[in-house]
Amino acid sequence: MELKGKVLGNRYEILEEIGVGGMATVYKAKDKILNRYVAVKILKDEFANDTEFIKRFQVEAQAAASLSHSNIVSVYDVGNEENFHYIVMELIEGKTLKEVIKENGKLPWREAVNIASQIAAGLSKAHANHIVHRDIKPHNIIITKDNIAKVTDFGIAKAVSNSTINVMGNTVGSVHYFSPEHARGGYTDARSDIYSLGVVLYEMVTGSLPFDADTPVSVALKHIQEEPIEPIELNQELPIGVNDIIMKAMSKDISNRYQTAHEMYSDLEKILKSPSDIPNAVVTIRREGEFPTQKIPIVGLDKKDGNPKKKVNEKEENEMKKGITKKQAVVKLILMLIFIIILFVVAFMLGNYVIGDIFGGTPSIKVPLVEGMEQEEAKKVLESNKLVMEITATVESEKYPSGYIESQSPKDGRELKEGATVQVTVSKGNKSILVPDVTSSTADVAKIEIEQRGLVYKAEYKYSKDIPSGDIIEQTPSVNTEVAAGSIVTVYISKGAQTGLIYVPNVIGETEAKASKKITDSKLLPEVTTVNDPDKQDGIVISQNPNADELLSELSTVVIVVNKLPEEKEDNTPNKAENTGSNNAHEGQRLININLSNKGQREEFDVKVTLESVALGTRVEYEGKHTRNDGTIGVYVTDAPGAYLKLYIDGKLDSEQVLK
Repeated sequence: MELKGKVLGNRYEILEEIGVGGMATVYKAKDKILNRYVAVKILKDEFANDTEFIKRFQVEAQAAASLSHSNIVSVYDVGNEENFHYIVMELIEGKTLKEVIKENGKLPWREAVNIASQIAAGLSKAHANHIVHRDIKPHNIIITKDNIAKVTDFGIAKAVSNSTINVMGNTVGSVHYFSPEHARGGYTDARSDIYSLGVVLYEMVTGSLPFDADTPVSVALKHIQEEPIEPIELNQELPIGVNDIIMKAMSKDISNRYQTAHEMYSDLEKILKSPSDIPNAVVTIRREGEFPTQKIPIVGLDKKDGNPKKKVNEKEENEMKKGITKKQAVVKLILMLIFIIILFVVAFMLGNYVIGDIFGGTPSIKVPLVEGMEQEEAKKVLESNKLVMEITATVESEKYPSGYIESQSPKDGRELKEGATVQVTVSKGNKSILVPDVTSSTADVAKIEIEQRGLVYKAEYKYSKDIPSGDIIEQTPSVNTEVAAGSIVTVYISKGAQTGLIYVPNVIGETEAKASKKITDSKLLPEVTTVNDPDKQDGIVISQNPNADELLSELSTVVIVVNKLPEEKEDNTPNKAENTGSNNAHEGQRLININLSNKGQREEFDVKVTLESVALGTRVEYEGKHTRNDGTIGVYVTDAPGAYLKLYIDGKLDSEQVLK
């Protein structure tokens, strides 16, 4: 069905088809409200009337929508319209991991482990929310252009419960990545996802699958019955630690696997930092007494060609019947001798220790607590107890400041001999992180960049007339600011221009006429007041309220203050002032005379003249400071017959008159 141009939910415009899966088709679409591109997954026509598939499709939406993690594809919306069941998701520019493997064959082990680590981090988040994916495979992992792995398609995920089994005897998923319990149709939990992740990592480092056959049933049986060839046999450049992580994840016994995705994530991160230091990098790989997974040849078959071996001698045959060969007996004897030697050495050392105590040997000393002390202070405390401090490492610490003891070994309370060594690690303080520049990124990319630096992403939304909706306006702290790990970086995202409100224009520096026109053109009302400021240009707007770019509703008032200087005059007498009243500079105005000789309570007082009319509103015609000695002054006011002219002295109404 051609869906290009169709709008779902009165919001998502379908642009093009970008992928097809087993249950649904994925389209690129435009979110018309937030002005961004999204991916829309629409259930296929053949499943639209199948209640079981619709239920499974809805489970995908509910499961994924509850998850928010940088390694999980975000789900924005879900809907149903005209029998179209759809999910709106984050649009990721990149390739599936399966495409990457097909293009490159086996991947460099560091790249493969890094990808697996990110998948494990995403699964850890899902499992913490009681969501099991149940279909982890390279097809469901998208690798972005920034090499970020994102888990998608929770189409067969189910909330974990005590009865999480495959429904109606049918298993759902991809057989090459099944866990044995999944293939049997039994109980599945988070550890089933870990098995599938082990298979994915196996494929990345070898370029091939651990099990393959002509039919899905045959592949499933191999998952249940057979052991895979260890990946290190197929890729000899692979560190043994990576090999062991894969084999532990793919253990057929569910109790021998990693019990949580976080455990596997920790070992993957350790092996990236120290691939050669296996005991420190992988501390949970093998249990005591375990041996590496290996092929056991069938008794009676030749190792080279699989044909029956030549008949062994009678003595060897009898030994084999008894369950032990000559070689096995020799090995057993050697192991027993080694055990006896070790036992003797331990007994000898223990005997010396006890004898030394009885006959006045080196005395025992209880180790004091130095963790949390300043380095020099800790050294003095240990030396006063006749112990030696050895610094083994300096480490970043959120707990203690730089120069303080982060940890000690042995712990306090343990007994050591005089002169023994106490190993300590010293804090170098909390990790300092430079804030990245995300102002030119999208909000989703900004979140990833900030969280990958070990910082906390916080989004705030505000209106902007200049920045399109969805784009980033600014960030705080600013770029390259040094902050502690875990600090919050706030990203301000534009909501676009606020509809229904008007931005106040900037009219400072304009003439009164131009300023009034700008304001009325913006569907606002000007209100003019004047001042007499000899330090500023005459006839120009020197201030406004509200300020430019503030938001007002339509027909709100904007007050502008115009500087009006009095005309220079040779004489203040009424006759002289009237003689100059027709001067062209005061066209449209009339001169009034004000006697100040009997005004004001102070020696100097404020004089203000206002004019009020229906047509002009209220406006200040004159403001200034005067004394009684100024006598009679002349003031030009707007020639508006019928208007009220009011005189204020020190803010109080002194007199008023109606202009004739």
